[in-house]
Amino acid sequence: MAVPPDVGHEVEVLLHAGPFHAALRAAIERSGLTLERLRDRLDRRGIHVSLSTLSYWRLGRSRPERADSLRAVQAIETILGLPRHSLEALLGPPRPRGRWVTEQRQPRRYGRMLEPAQSLAEIVEALVGPSDSDLRLWSQDDAATVDRHGALRSVHTRQVLRAVAGHPDRYLAVYCADDGTPPEALGAEAVRNCRLGRVRRHPGAPVIAAELLFDHTLRAGQTHLLEYRFTIAETDAVANDYRRAFRYPVGAYVMSVQFTEPRLPVGCYTLAQVGVDAALVRGDELALSPGRVLHMAAKDVQPGVLGIGWDWS
Repeated sequence: MAVPPDVGHEVEVLLHAGPFHAALRAAIERSGLTLERLRDRLDRRGIHVSLSTLSYWRLGRSRPERADSLRAVQAIETILGLPRHSLEALLGPPRPRGRWVTEQRQPRRYGRMLEPAQSLAEIVEALVGPSDSDLRLWSQDDAATVDRHGALRSVHTRQVLRAVAGHPDRYLAVYCADDGTPPEALGAEAVRNCRLGRVRRHPGAPVIAAELLFDHTLRAGQTHLLEYRFTIAETDAVANDYRRAFRYPVGAYVMSVQFTEPRLPVGCYTLAQVGVDAALVRGDELALSPGRVLHMAAKDVQPGVLGIGWDWS
C-alpha cells in the first residue's frame, strides 16, 4: 500500500518536535505495519511487548519508561527504519510519581550545560510559564560578533519554533555572558515577529532572560518564525568561545562567529557536550574564512551543548 507523501513529511516533523506517541503513530503508519506485525517482529528479536501496551504507547495513554521498554523502543526504531535514538529522545526524563505529582508539566532544566547554573536557574524559574514545554525548536541560526578587543558584543538569533501542545504565546530566551561582564551590560532586543516582554538580569552574575511575546497563540502543529538579539555593552571581558545549550532536540542548527581586526584568533575548533550533565569536549579544527568568520552546522541535534572555541595569539 502506497503511503501518502504528507505522512512521510509528518514523521520527520514529529521526530524533531514530538510528542512521542504522535511520532510513533506516524512512523507505524508510514511503515505499513499493523500493531500485530510490529509485535511479531519484536518477538523475533526476543523482545516481548503486548498489543495493548503498543496501543497505549501509540495513543499516548502510557509511555515506555522501564529499561525493557526502552530496549523495545530502540528495536522499534530499527524495525521502522528510523534514526537511532530518534524516538527515545522524545521521551525525556521519567514522569514523576506519587501523591505530590500535579498535571502541570515541568520544563527541562539546563543542568550543567550553562554556567553559572544556579544564577541561571534563579532567573529562569522566575519567568518560565506553563507554555515553556509546549514549544520545540525546528531550526535555529546564531550569529555572534566579537569586537576588536576580543569581547563578544552581540548574538543575533533566528528560530523556527513549533507548538507541540497547549496554546503557547511566548518564548523564553536566555543568555549567559563571559565572566567579568557586569549584569547591567546585558541587553535584549526583539527583532522580528515578536515583542519584548519581561526581562530579568541576575544581580550578581552575567545572566539575562527575556520573554519574547508572539502576536497570537499557536495551535499544536503550528510553526512560528522569530528573531531576537542579545547585546553586550563594551567591557573588559575577553571571549574564548560561544556555546548554545539545547534542552530538547532540534532539527538543524547553524552557528557563526564574526571577528573584527586587528584581533583575530589563531586556533579555532568545535565544542560539544552530548547530554545534559556530560563534559564539554573539544572537537574538529575550524578555519577562519577570508571574511573573518567561523561557522559550524549540525542536524538532528540532541539535548546538550554545541559551540565554537578559539585561542588568541
